[in-house]
Amino acid sequence: MNAIGMIEVRGFLGAISVSDAALKSADVTLLNAEIIKGGLTTVQLSGDVAAVNAAVDAGVVVAKALNCLISHHVISRVDEQTHILFQQPKTEEPAEPTKVETKVEATQISETNDRRAELQAKRVAELRKEAYKLNVKHLKPSEIKSASKQSLVEAIMVEIKGVTHRG
Repeated sequence: MNAIGMIEVRGFLGAISVSDAALKSADVTLLNAEIIKGGLTTVQLSGDVAAVNAAVDAGVVVAKALNCLISHHVISRVDEQTHILFQQPKTEEPAEPTKVETKVEATQISETNDRRAELQAKRVAELRKEAYKLNVKHLKPSEIKSASKQSLVEAIMVEIKGVTHRG
């Protein structure tokens, strides 16, 4: 492998079209089509310098026609240490599944249900005060002000469960 070419496009359709055009235009190998968050995909090609340049140029033409080109680049005479970035991670043999048993004590369930019933019995204004006091993470202060009774109860229960799990 003498050169690496990369074409970054928006969307999977663009990646497929760019790959197809690049692979048909020159004697190159598709290393990877790395899907990045936000709908970006980087098509990675390898081969000799002239072939990679021709393939990237062909891919860029297609990407521009589809209005999905973000960027492109060719690295000629790639250093051996740079190859590590383009290697696929080795997959290990999957471990045998382990059976995990969790026992939930009846007292924990009973306490949770009791606390929920206690919260349901309160007025919305009292629930809002408690939510502010607990600084619930699932509702912003502006949302607490207009939250329904059920939303407040759920947010407080989540907060209480989170506190008991941490302790």
